[in-house]
Amino acid sequence: MKTVRQEVVKEVTKTTTPKINFTIRHVDIPVPGKGQVLLKVKACALSLVKQKILGEVFSDHIPQDYPCGQDVSGVVEKVGDNVTHVSVGDDIVGTLPLDSAYSGCGEYCIFNEYDLVKKPRMLSYTEAAGGIGDCIRAYTALHYQARICAGDTVLIIDGASSFGTAAIQIARLWGAKVITTVNSVAEKSYLDGLLPTLGHIIEIGQSSNILVSSVMEETGGLGVDVVIDNGVKMYTNEEDCNLPSERRKFTTPHKHDVISCLGIAGKWVTSQSDLQLDPPDSQLLYLRGASVNFLFDAAWTLSYAQQGRYAHILHDAIDKLDRGNIKCKVVKTVTIDNTPAELSQLEDLRMGKIVMAT
Repeated sequence: MKTVRQEVVKEVTKTTTPKINFTIRHVDIPVPGKGQVLLKVKACALSLVKQKILGEVFSDHIPQDYPCGQDVSGVVEKVGDNVTHVSVGDDIVGTLPLDSAYSGCGEYCIFNEYDLVKKPRMLSYTEAAGGIGDCIRAYTALHYQARICAGDTVLIIDGASSFGTAAIQIARLWGAKVITTVNSVAEKSYLDGLLPTLGHIIEIGQSSNILVSSVMEETGGLGVDVVIDNGVKMYTNEEDCNLPSERRKFTTPHKHDVISCLGIAGKWVTSQSDLQLDPPDSQLLYLRGASVNFLFDAAWTLSYAQQGRYAHILHDAIDKLDRGNIKCKVVKTVTIDNTPAELSQLEDLRMGKIVMAT
């Protein structure tokens, strides 16, 4: 069978970023073990995982290459011993753990039966795979970390991204007021078309300097209850700003600006895995009684200590996608042969989702 793998082909230094090769490999069809399911892949959403995170996950044994694609939908081809939740022929959708040996971008893959949920008949494979990952991430940030309630005000950075649009829709379903940012007129038009009733869009363009003043104007000077970012800038001096982690093609707010947007007892949910807070930033958080949470939704499947909660997220997310409460914008579908080329350019994608379909 065909499967897509990724490998680092250049050593990472302080001033360079790793070069990643995406290639198609031909391997044998795997056999499911106890509690496992062999899935014939129908669709897989394309996504990237930072090499530093993969290095931590596979720290005990560094492989020559890593799997690609986690959010998958398909048909159960074969089941292993003691599998009770699904049967051969079932349409299912799920997210592969980061430590899985199998790529979602392939013709077949192996799932643990508890990482799956049955796909509703009227929901397409493409929409299911394209939406499930962002829904899990948004659900984790908003419910389990931010604990949002009706009436809360939520600031979502990069609202036109696939994760941003999922978070906006879920927050509004739960009665929150949403403020979001975009980087361009094109992104604002995209959001207006997808969510026509959404107001409070801040276009930060080439500079995030207007973020704090715009948020304070929208909230009457009170600040927001929750901020969900898509990464932040951590430095201000020129030398540190040239580090690979700080060089971004699109405008990203500084960590101090994010903290300044928070109201009393606000919660900041960040995707910045290497966030470092200086004493003045910590003091500002302290004076607001605010807190910081790190968003890493892959933790659900790396440990099964909270299996019941994760199952609830899966069922609720797929139900909302099926009912149309959450809309997933798939901007492009590709074949498995074209997937490596699309993955190599995926960082440039700002709006919607690209899905591999077989």
